[in-house]
Amino acid sequence: MKRRQLIGAIATAAIGSAGCVSGLSSLVKTPAHTVSVYNLSEKRAREVEVSVRNSADEILFERSYAFSESVQASESETFPASDDPATVLVTVDGKRYERQWPASDCNGLSVWEGLDVKIFGKMDPERDVYTGGNCQTAYMGD
Repeated sequence: MKRRQLIGAIATAAIGSAGCVSGLSSLVKTPAHTVSVYNLSEKRAREVEVSVRNSADEILFERSYAFSESVQASESETFPASDDPATVLVTVDGKRYERQWPASDCNGLSVWEGLDVKIFGKMDPERDVYTGGNCQTAYMGD
């Protein structure tokens, strides 16, 4: 009789722990890059699209934004972290600007590179679309 009780206890523990293991897998977080876009042209509405591509020209991130006097920023949107973001394409009011993914010194910090896009003034291509990097601890779904 003790053998049956032992087998029953083992089976119950195994079934119960299976639920715990599946519950733990939902706690595993996927690291993410962040994208923040700021319209710094005061009181000026802008239609903006930001696309991040890898070296094979595959889209890693792409979003459109409609900025107005009341909406001037979109912060910390995420896409899965990778080693290969290469190009940033920013389209502002139909005008396209291409930049390289900014180099950030995030190595060894348990953080991932992020992207800041800042849009200024009258759209001089050399001065008015800034892309810079940052280091953040971010995960998909945060």
